[in-house]
Amino acid sequence: MRISCGTDIVENKRILDAVNRSEKFLLKNFTPKEISYCESKKAVMAQSLAARFAGKEAVAKALGTGFIGFVQPVQIEILNDEKGKPYVVLGEDLKKDFPDITEISISLSHCNDYSVAYAVITFKEE
Repeated sequence: MRISCGTDIVENKRILDAVNRSEKFLLKNFTPKEISYCESKKAVMAQSLAARFAGKEAVAKALGTGFIGFVQPVQIEILNDEKGKPYVVLGEDLKKDFPDITEISISLSHCNDYSVAYAVITFKEE
């Protein structure tokens, strides 16, 4: 088994500014389920979006790629289970590119100004 980790921190205002500049930012970086969840958070929508964006970056770093041609934010979906715990769903293309992933754990946190995420990926040994 191989374990890889990634972390990221984002200024919430940077994400809010990007959303206010263009709705394309949302569609390029977030899935419809993520957008719906974050919009439901009303007062902390920007923080929820920023935390998910940081989470996507943390996962991309744990994959060892960061955001490059075939690894894009919208392909990394971060949802919440019934208890509120975040979890990661990889898009079908990424599942094919990384078939040796056995588990992805993610932790998100935010305050007024910053959002932070930490991801741990477990890979099968080859």
